[in-house]
Amino acid sequence: MVGISHRGASLSLLERVAVRREDRPDLRAALRTIGCGEAVLLSTCSRVEIYLGHASPGESELVTMLLEVLAEHSGATHHELGAVVEVRTGQAAVGHLFDVTAGLQSRLLGEVEILAQTRSAFRESQASGMTGPVLGRLFPAALRSGRRVHAATSLGGYARSLGHQAVDVGLASLGGRPDPVVLVVGSGQMARAAVDHLAGLGVRPTVAARDEVYAARLAGPGAVCPLPALARGIAEADLLICATSASQHVVTVAHVSRAMAGRTNPLTVVDLSVPRNVDAAVAAVPGVTLIDVEGLADDGTAAPAMAAALSTAAAMASAAAEAFGEGVAARDAGPVIAALRLRVEHVCLAELVKSVGWGAVDPEALTRSAHAIAGKLLHRPTIAARQAASAGDVDGLRQLCDMFGVPPADVGLAESGGQAQHMAG
Repeated sequence: MVGISHRGASLSLLERVAVRREDRPDLRAALRTIGCGEAVLLSTCSRVEIYLGHASPGESELVTMLLEVLAEHSGATHHELGAVVEVRTGQAAVGHLFDVTAGLQSRLLGEVEILAQTRSAFRESQASGMTGPVLGRLFPAALRSGRRVHAATSLGGYARSLGHQAVDVGLASLGGRPDPVVLVVGSGQMARAAVDHLAGLGVRPTVAARDEVYAARLAGPGAVCPLPALARGIAEADLLICATSASQHVVTVAHVSRAMAGRTNPLTVVDLSVPRNVDAAVAAVPGVTLIDVEGLADDGTAAPAMAAALSTAAAMASAAAEAFGEGVAARDAGPVIAALRLRVEHVCLAELVKSVGWGAVDPEALTRSAHAIAGKLLHRPTIAARQAASAGDVDGLRQLCDMFGVPPADVGLAESGGQAQHMAG
């Protein structure tokens, strides 16, 4: 996994690197060009990460090439990206993805929207033919784990989502104003989460979106504001929540200045989008409070019950990632272990036959003895093979093969310097 996230990168850098849906095919084509056979691109408001199942270059060379791809896409410099890039390989990358799907790597710890975003990223890669035996096993397992974490802990009961948090933080900033007028701009997942939470609080929001039919469906008993009349809708609102997938400003200084002309009530604007959909200069308009996604984060530890749920979630995600790694190691080490056992059993059986003679003892008894001796002799090499497979240590597996006279190519290992055909790099 190579990427950047809110944990190290600024919001301004994240919004430059963020990959719009319409740009993702081009970025995947660039990944193919540099030799990435299996790849999943995950781009959210908190992270841009590329997961690779197999790639031809070496690790350091590959990271450099990926940074160049992201730099060309975003206009950021190689130095800017290199200062904050996160690189994880093998089980560390597996554990990270399981934490991501559990919401443990999000701005808002425990949030659920990342599940749908990860599922969408995986399906896009599937549709483009860029998943295979590595990522095709990893992502479904991580998604199952994320769903179990939210179902088995009390995280689901907290309705942790950025859309939910935007409503709570936005209404709190109004100081408990009765019957607030709320305008939601957007129709995606976070906008829906905000509308649903408002409905649960008894607030009927106005919804503005490009598709007015869909906006009306989302608003339900609320109202619809046509986008051309956005300034008028803002003028009537106490709280504006903006969550669209646009790559440019949807709410401009002109919109807000016009809306605030002649009114005395303050306005709170919450921008959930990355890239930001609200011009940052809006914060300078008198009477306006602007909150972006950085202002919505918390550490989830304020409530003891929430902290306990996060601790349980972390333990569950870690256990699931470890179990996945052990399963992969067992499968990937299997051909090597089977070949070693076959080789040693043949040697043991041949020596037993020499010692006692084939007809002197029941042949089945000789075969059972050879099997038992091989099992005892190969106890530690078997453990070593599984550990090497788990760590992606192809050289370690090849050394075991060489030690026991097993041709590496017979168990799917390149003769020299390559990767196991069935293993993640």
